[in-house]
Amino acid sequence: MGILLRVTAAAVALFAAAEPAAAAASADQWKVVRQDRRDTYDAVTVTPGGAVWVAGTSGTKPVLLKGRTTFRRVTGPGFRVKRLASASDTRVWAFGTSKYARWDGKRWQVKPWSHGRVDRAYSIGKNLWVVENTNTFSTAGGAGWKARSTLRRLTGSTWRKVPTPIVVKGLDGTWAAGSAHGKAALARWTGTAWRAVALPAIPAAHPGQISELTDVAVDGETGRVMAVGWVAWPCGAGNCGETLLLSGYLGGFVFELRAGLGVQPRAQAEPDGRGGAWIVHPAKGGGSAYLHIGADNVETGTFPAPSKQSVRDLAIQVESRSIWAVGATPSGGNGVIWANGR
Repeated sequence: MGILLRVTAAAVALFAAAEPAAAAASADQWKVVRQDRRDTYDAVTVTPGGAVWVAGTSGTKPVLLKGRTTFRRVTGPGFRVKRLASASDTRVWAFGTSKYARWDGKRWQVKPWSHGRVDRAYSIGKNLWVVENTNTFSTAGGAGWKARSTLRRLTGSTWRKVPTPIVVKGLDGTWAAGSAHGKAALARWTGTAWRAVALPAIPAAHPGQISELTDVAVDGETGRVMAVGWVAWPCGAGNCGETLLLSGYLGGFVFELRAGLGVQPRAQAEPDGRGGAWIVHPAKGGGSAYLHIGADNVETGTFPAPSKQSVRDLAIQVESRSIWAVGATPSGGNGVIWANGR
């Protein structure tokens, strides 16, 4: 059990260690729905209507798939797509290196992209957001690491840089996760600006300790906020650290530190559609593993992937329990699409 802040009976129940049977049951819910040794899958988005779009490459050529239970190759925007976002079946956005495009239901409208590398893309309500040029913490790095990113919003036909009180690494709903001055932080969108949210302090058990939240998931029905991140400190020639989990509501958040997972700087979070969240992170020995934050506990498991494919992106169908993951082997190829709850 990790270190808990603001410990209450409910909080202890929330982050109780999962029983092996529960973890096994949860693991069985993730199923491989497509595997192709020629493909590499990098990005996925699910429209509110349930259409699943998957982008990647087949050899050296861009590939775009669309489906619900089975997938077929469809016409892409003509460039390699790195990130996807969608608001409906007729509003799907694809981002590449120097171009981006919008699907209007009939064709792709392609435009130049003159900003930074798009690491995350989100269609949230009337807003289209991208997080650019994020840096990733490395336990092998030395002292002096500082979080970095740029947040942009599409206003009319212009991508405008949006000022934020934190360095943003992930978004969901009106919430942003990241860090401020070397400490894990959250912010909320008021409709016109981002405002920092007060969080309980993380115990500074080690000199030089820093922390960050890498992603956030919000339950649409209850408003419950769940986030994942890390805490790290100088250790020998590099850094040591632990995984950081956050859960709660505005004015009542709980942190947990999980030493067994170490630092997971690329962990991604998505709501599960029933009050909890899926946290995906690299598994020891290859492939990807997950934490499932439920109402009463946190379950653990690994994705079924016989060739050690790693999850590269995760997406949920809004107001649904249907969630999808895509990935490939670290060197590319052996692309896999997983589904849960469909």
